Formats: sequence, C-alpha cells, structure tokens
Amino acid sequence: MRYRLILALLLATAVGHSEDTLPAGDKAAMEAPPVGLKVTKGTVREVVKKTGRLVPAESAEIQLDLSVFDPRQGLRLTEVSPNGTFVNKGDVIARLHTKAIDAQLEREKMSLDRAELALRHAEAKQELQGQSDAEQLERAESDAARSAKRLEGYREHEKKFNDESERLTVQARGNRVKDQQAELEQLERMYGEDELVDATEEIVIHRSRRDFARSKASQDLTERRRVYQKKWYYHWREEDHERAARFSAASLARTRRSQAMSRERRSMDLDHQRHNLKRQRERLGDLKRDRAQFVVRAPQGGILLHGAADDVPLSSEHKVGQTVRVRSTLFSVAGDKSYRAALELTESDLLKIKAGTAVQVTPTLLPDRTMVGRLEIEYLPKRGGKFEASVRLAKNEMRLRPGLTANCEIVLAEDLEAVRVLRTFVVERDGKHWVKVGATSAGPFELREVSIGANDGTFTAVRAGLAEGEYVVKP
Repeated sequence: MRYRLILALLLATAVGHSEDTLPAGDKAAMEAPPVGLKVTKGTVREVVKKTGRLVPAESAEIQLDLSVFDPRQGLRLTEVSPNGTFVNKGDVIARLHTKAIDAQLEREKMSLDRAELALRHAEAKQELQGQSDAEQLERAESDAARSAKRLEGYREHEKKFNDESERLTVQARGNRVKDQQAELEQLERMYGEDELVDATEEIVIHRSRRDFARSKASQDLTERRRVYQKKWYYHWREEDHERAARFSAASLARTRRSQAMSRERRSMDLDHQRHNLKRQRERLGDLKRDRAQFVVRAPQGGILLHGAADDVPLSSEHKVGQTVRVRSTLFSVAGDKSYRAALELTESDLLKIKAGTAVQVTPTLLPDRTMVGRLEIEYLPKRGGKFEASVRLAKNEMRLRPGLTANCEIVLAEDLEAVRVLRTFVVERDGKHWVKVGATSAGPFELREVSIGANDGTFTAVRAGLAEGEYVVKP
C-alpha cells in the first residue's frame, strides 16, 4: 500500500521523458504521458582517468662512485653522447676531464714506491738487529756461565786450596821458628862450655836471639793476618763471586727481556708498515678504478637517457663543460621493448584505488593500441603530497620511446554483459537504490529497489532487481 501511494504521487508530479523522443521546450510533449526506455545489456566499466608517461621498465643506471678522488677537484664533461641515442654495450657515452686525477695517480704511485722502499729497509734493519741481538745474548749468556762457574770453582776448589796453603804456610813457619829456637839453644849450650872465645860468643848468640825474636814476631803477624783474611778477605771474595754471578744472571735476564720487547716493537713496526703498504696499494687500486670511471661506457645496449629513466622527459640534457656529481644517476641505458606507465595519485584517489587494480594504457600517439597492466603504488608521499604509481606493461613490438604520454584508465569496477540503465534513472534514498520500472514503454511504472554495480558516468550496471527487456523512466 505504501509503495502504491508513492507511485501515485510520483506519477502525479513527475514528468518523465525520453531524451531521444522529447525535445526540450516542447510543452505539449512535456505534458504527454512518460515513455519508457527499454533495458538492454552491455559492459559498464567504472574508471579513473589519469595522464602518465612511458618509462622503460628495465634500465641500467650509471653513477660515479668514486672511492679516493675528491670530487671537489672537479668532474667536468669533455665529451657526451646525445640524449635518446641508441648505444651498444661498451660504447663510450661520455668522458670526464682527467688532469687532476692523473696528477693524483702519479703522487700515489710515488707514495707507494716510498712505502715499499721503507718496508725493505725496515726488514733489512730487522735482520741486522736480530744478528746483533744474537751476539749480545751470546755474550751475556757466556758471562753468566763464567760467573757461575767461577763461583762454583771458588766454593768447590779455591777455598780448599787456600785452606791447604794456609796449613802448609803455618806449618813451615812453625817449623822454622822451632829450628831457630833449637839452634839458639844449641849455641847457648856450646858457648856455655867455652868452646869459643867470649867475643865470638857474644856476637853469635846476640844475632841468633835477634833472628829468633824476628821470626817469632813474623810468625805472630802472619797468624793474625791469616785469621783476618780467613774471617774477612776470603768471605768478601766469595761474596764478590756470588755478586758477580747474580749480576751476570740478572743482566742475562734483562738482555733477554729487552730483546724480546725490542723484537715485539720492531715486529709491530713492520706489521704497521706492511699494513700501510697494503692500504697504499688498495688506495692506488681504488684510484685506478676511479680513473676508469672517467671514461663512461654503456653497460648494455639500448636507448641512452640523460639522468634516471623515471625522470624522462623532465631530466635535463648534459652538455660538454658541465660539472656532474657523484652518486647521482648521470645516465640510464634502457631497453626499447619493455615499458611501464608512470603516473601520480592524490590522497583522494587512494580512498578508492588499490594496488593491483587493472589499468588500460593507451599511448597518445597510438590511440588504437591499448595495453593492459596492474597498478603498483608507492604509499609514501613525495613532494607536493603526490603518490607515485606505475603500470608494468607486457612486452610488445610497438616502437615506443621513453617520455611519451599515455592515457591511463584505472578500472575500479567492471560488469560484463550487465543489465544497464542511464545513470540519471537511478535514485538513492535511505542508502538504497531505486528504478522506476514498467512492463511496457507506456507503463504503468512503479519504483523498484535494485542492486547496482559499476558506473561509467553514463550507464549504471544493475546486478539484481531489473531484467533485460523491461522499461524504465526517469523518476
């Protein structure tokens, strides 16, 4: 009942017409009963149109990656091939001014020669010092061995020899004194018997007594000296031998330690020089590789592009005399078979466009050649808030060139052989979609809820609620 009331109101107030049969301004026609349009089937494709540019899908980029040469000395082009030319692998596409790097190469070669000479001298000095250390160590070992041997000989033999010598000396002196005493006693007995004259007696006895007294005093002095020497002098001699042996052993230990430290220091110095020499050779090798980059060759065959392939055609063309930078893409060599379409999306586009969406790409210069690919999106915005996207295209035989513009239709939805009606014939109320439908072109017409699909701006696909052959009018 509710729908009938709504239909009656609409029939009473709405004026439906066909754009093919009701010209504007014809009052009589406007007052005539509405004439329905027959529902047909067709393909409805909802798309977002963008303009992109064709860039090579695969390209080899060329950058200057210098390890040693200071780019502040200048990287100036002396020769460069034109942008967009075809090159073969290995072709020279550019040359750089080489005066500064050639001078640096000469300096590095001289530094390497000096480093090699210094290392040879250091190794020869190490060998000579090793021989000198061996001789010094041999002398120290010999001195220590001699000192130890003298101490051992003194303790084992010389002390016994001294004791035996002292014993014999004391015995000899004692015997001499005894002999003199016996002689004196004999003289006194002889002279007591008056065997000699008195004058002779006095002289002989006096001399004998004096000699005996001197011998006795000498024996006493010798004994005191022997006791003193035995107590102090011989003890000091033993201490001297012990000190000499100890000092010789300590000197040998110091020599060994000092030589070990010296060898370690010299070895470290040699290792340092060898390391410096290795670095010098590596530096020279790196500089030679830098020098090789001053002649820029094509890494593969294809189209030569100045700058990065994605920058075409916005990249600037290099000129002779121009200064270039390191670690930036100077050239790209791209193949001419595989391309992709580069385009930009806005934030509002991302609300309805997803990665992987099908895209139809038509080169502007070839409107009859359409290629299909899938959309790839960089979800990090670039400068200006734009998002970069691209469509990788299948290989084809068309003679495309980098930088050509292309019309890109991003397919949001597509209904093939769908029931379709004019977009203006579908109304939306309370989140639902309605179409005014009749069995014949003359009606009667009633509102019917439908389920819609794609919308291409002219037609809307109806997926449910409407059949082919029915008639619809504008509500």
